[in-house]
Amino acid sequence: MRRGHLEALRPVCPVCRNAPLAVAIAAREEGDDLREGILVCTGPECLREYPVIDGIPILVSNIRAWTAASLLQVTGRDDLSPEIESLLGDASGPGSSYDTSRQHLSAYAWDHYGDLDPEEDGSPGSVRRLLDRALGLAGEIPDGPVLDVGCSVGRTSFTLAKRLDRTVVGIDLNFGMLRIASRVLREGRVRYDRRRVGMVYDRRDFAADLPGREQTDVWCCDATVLPFADGTFALAASLNVLDCVASPMESLSELARVLAPGGKALLATPYDWSSGATAVEGWLGGHSQRGPHRGASEPVLRALLPLEILAEEPALPWRVRLHDRSAVEYAVHLLVLQSRRA
Repeated sequence: MRRGHLEALRPVCPVCRNAPLAVAIAAREEGDDLREGILVCTGPECLREYPVIDGIPILVSNIRAWTAASLLQVTGRDDLSPEIESLLGDASGPGSSYDTSRQHLSAYAWDHYGDLDPEEDGSPGSVRRLLDRALGLAGEIPDGPVLDVGCSVGRTSFTLAKRLDRTVVGIDLNFGMLRIASRVLREGRVRYDRRRVGMVYDRRDFAADLPGREQTDVWCCDATVLPFADGTFALAASLNVLDCVASPMESLSELARVLAPGGKALLATPYDWSSGATAVEGWLGGHSQRGPHRGASEPVLRALLPLEILAEEPALPWRVRLHDRSAVEYAVHLLVLQSRRA
């Protein structure tokens, strides 16, 4: 966690929602970077503690539930040989939490960084093409910091920092993905296991000395309970996240709340609803096809948006690689939004 980002963004406690956080314990630091420690809520009636692990602050409201769900990602080693990881993958078996985590990391790391891999052909990068299109539609962005909601393994955050030349914080709930982003940020290298077929993976390790790394940080936060004061950000991006959160409406509300007057938001979603991520009651469309919108998601989203629509495109491509012989092709709905408090 960069102390400069802590001072500039002044995150607030995600439980009491009003008192700022401060460093209580700095167990390991390197220059401006707090690699391990504890942040504490400065509110005298709250005093909640939040860990910083591998340079990633974990700023979630229910730290106990998050830890129980994420313990494998937090405590998992990243220094094992490919042969040992292969053995562990075979032993844990398909469908295990270990196997699921490896599949997710493979899919997102390939899309974000495959263009830098000397063994790839330059084809990856659909999420960055989506971001490029969104920034082109957005036009001029007001001065101020940038929030990248659902940053995954981090490439969009680095791209935003490079393109806009300002402070960027990328947030995600998946600690394993943030660990890949943190390695790029601090070491300028990408390391992940790329899925070839079944439970067979190939270790990828290559340089990623990206412009924008010095202005970027990655934090573990919940998109539905953002630990920031009202009006903190000039731009907020939420690319392919809306259908992955527990409460899409709370996510939209938080996105609008943290935008400064005149601030803009980039929102994209394939509406790939799943009860594993979001209870059906929270879906925006995708059910009740007997109603006026016949189950469509787009009109429901437009009607409920707490932000003004400036531009939109109905179907932009987003490709998610599963393994050497399989990929999922999405048609993503992209909207450029602006705060109504302008």
